[in-house]
This record gives sequence, C-alpha cells and structure tokens, in this order.
Amino acid sequence: MLTFGKFKDGKYDTRICGLGLDYLVSEVQNTELKAPKVSKNIPTVAEVTQGEVILFAAEAIRQMGEDGIFVLLEGREQTVNYVRTPLRFTLTLSDMSLIGKRRAAQRLAAGVLGEVKEGASVEEIEVALDGQLAKMVKEASA
Repeated sequence: MLTFGKFKDGKYDTRICGLGLDYLVSEVQNTELKAPKVSKNIPTVAEVTQGEVILFAAEAIRQMGEDGIFVLLEGREQTVNYVRTPLRFTLTLSDMSLIGKRRAAQRLAAGVLGEVKEGASVEEIEVALDGQLAKMVKEASA
C-alpha cells in the first residue's frame, strides 16, 4: 500500500497504491491529505500504526542518506526520538495555534493553485480564495 522510492523524474516520494487509490504524496500533501476526512482519523490510525510509521520513515531516511542526501525529519519529539541519528535538534513554537493556521493556509493555497491559471488577476485569485474558504468551512461543519 505504501512504497518509498524514486518515482517521477527520479525524485524520492511515497506512493499510496491500493484500495482504489494511486497517489504520490508530493502531489496530494496539501490537498487530499489535509482534508478533514484524513486529518480527523490520524489519531486513531496513529495509535495502532505508530511503530510501523517510524520504521517506514527510518528506512526512507536510510535510503536517502545512502544516496548522499541530508535529511531533516520533522515530527513530535516522542516519535523522532526512535530514529537513530548522531544529530538532533528540537525546535519549539511560542504559539501552538500556528500549526492549525499553517495547515489552513496550505490547504487554501493548494486549492487556489489547482483552480486558477498562471497569470491570473488579483480578482480571480480572491474569488478562488473565497471559494476555497467556503468549501473548508462547509467541510468543517459537516
């Protein structure tokens, strides 16, 4: 179902394939994967798969490291502590609400990018932003 490796243009990515889905994470990370139908289920899924996720990430890091790539792994300290590395940094936020605000901004931007064409006017972008925001509000109230 999940495979890590080099896919389009020889770039590393995670492929989700199975149950009628076939996505590269890089193509849906700010759209489908940020949608409420996914995000609301993350705690339940994480509870029973966390060990496997850590092993998957550690193997991906190993593959990229062997390919000469330096990897910056972001995540909760309790999780990333299980990834072996001689280098470790802990960053903190002064305002935890920034996480939700960042996620909302990512979803808005990705939705608008998929809707408007290059060279769109400010007015077209504003209309698209309003439409995406209305869609997010509707999803949140469902």
